[in-house]
Amino acid sequence: MNISTKLNDEHFDPEKPPKGYEWWYFDAISLDKKWSLVVIFFQGNPFSPEYIKAGADALPNDFPAISISVYKNGKPEYYSFIEYQEGRFHWNDKDESCSIGSNFFKRSINGNELVYELLLAQTLESGHSINAKLKFSSPVLPEDSIEHQSTEEKHFWNLLQPHAQVNGSISLKGKRNDFNVLFSGTGYHDHNTGYEPMKESFDDWYWGRFHFKDSTLIYYVMNQLDGGKQHEAWLISNQSGEVMDTFSEIKSGYFEKNRFGLNSARKIELKSLKAHATIQLSSLVDNGPFYQRFLSDCVMQYEGKTTAGVGISEYIKPAQIYEEKYWWMVRMRLRFLAQKPHWVQRSKMFYEWTW
Repeated sequence: MNISTKLNDEHFDPEKPPKGYEWWYFDAISLDKKWSLVVIFFQGNPFSPEYIKAGADALPNDFPAISISVYKNGKPEYYSFIEYQEGRFHWNDKDESCSIGSNFFKRSINGNELVYELLLAQTLESGHSINAKLKFSSPVLPEDSIEHQSTEEKHFWNLLQPHAQVNGSISLKGKRNDFNVLFSGTGYHDHNTGYEPMKESFDDWYWGRFHFKDSTLIYYVMNQLDGGKQHEAWLISNQSGEVMDTFSEIKSGYFEKNRFGLNSARKIELKSLKAHATIQLSSLVDNGPFYQRFLSDCVMQYEGKTTAGVGISEYIKPAQIYEEKYWWMVRMRLRFLAQKPHWVQRSKMFYEWTW
């Protein structure tokens, strides 16, 4: 995986080959820890059975999608994963904006401030809906904060906002009630591009971030198909964006299997000369055949001081995306706008059961 903190590397690439993908990821946790959310814009949905079935010549532009998850007190309150028809993804180079259907984000730079504005608007067949306006603000990272480049790599991770101030509003017709939330919290944003399916390079990977008072911890643990490892973690200053520490030792343990046979670690330990962090993947909020998301806890000792934080973590096993025996479950959750909705998606009760 090539890694960069350069703003110019976030440019949309319209020349991705068939079966390529690109996504823009945003997450946030409110200051009172009550609300959390994850929003992902895709061009070339790598989790789509339709993209897989379309064959070797399938183009990313034919399979745009957006995923939105909102959690209250660690439980899903809103979930959607919508795959749009060909041509519904639009990127504007002039104002650095992206839209998929009625969902939109725009990037701007004001001096040394990097800002993303998100507008979300959805109404599902189940009756659930979301309207949100969110602003992610942070200092521009130094371009050489983190860099790993290889001409042989076909996957790129662009880290742009390890720590952002997030403010805005969210209106939900959710699982348990209707909500109008004035959101204030901390967030994160990155950008990924792949020039081949993930399963061609990755066996599995873990990713996560934790915000502390003055710093943010980010870890990236990727195990390659050829037996190689890319295990990296950094402690980054919230004020300057400078890397304060790099963790040289990363261990995972306490593995658990879910009902689909997905075997993932529940504990990750990071060590450096100055720090020791213990991550507990404690609250499982998305649990599928190839993907898991956790609301997690981290305790870190850094230069003699102990601090605790909460964050969002993910685990992906790419090969299992291609296991057709699981596709019937994916089809209940993933709405294909080019087709009639699955009958489960028309029912508030049954659709919520898939969350």
